[in-house]
Amino acid sequence: MVAGTTAQHNIFLEVRNMSANVETMFYVREKPWHGLGTMVQEAPTSAEALKLAGLDWTVEARDMWLNGGYEPIPGYKANVRSSDNKVLGVVSDKYRIVQNADAFAFTDALIGGDVHYETAGSLLDGKKIWLLAKLPDSEICGDKTEPYVCFSNTHDGSGAV
Repeated sequence: MVAGTTAQHNIFLEVRNMSANVETMFYVREKPWHGLGTMVQEAPTSAEALKLAGLDWTVEARDMWLNGGYEPIPGYKANVRSSDNKVLGVVSDKYRIVQNADAFAFTDALIGGDVHYETAGSLLDGKKIWLLAKLPDSEICGDKTEPYVCFSNTHDGSGAV
């Protein structure tokens, strides 16, 4: 238990974190509804955002074994986070990993120019990641718009890019 809190208070914090399923994240200026994550004053570049969001880790596809490690399980791999060896999901051996850094690089290339990220992070203990980039302001039919692009990916095989 955290010093200065009650068991009831810790239960509230646990439920509050569970409702958002946020593992790590950052946001620019305005605190999100759940109050979780690290606030920054200016939208970071992709290299900065990767670190601020806690996404500076890779995913490795590892073999799975039966019978004490003597018999491989054919057709399946465990996606494992490099930073802590946490299993993010079990996927078929046809599953292709998209690394977090590659997601940022893809978004940078898609937008082109000077990309700045408004928020990014991981959900469900790293199983899902997202990043939100603000595009340059534009005008449509005389109305000013503030467009964004959101990229999401799963490392547990439950979704697609």
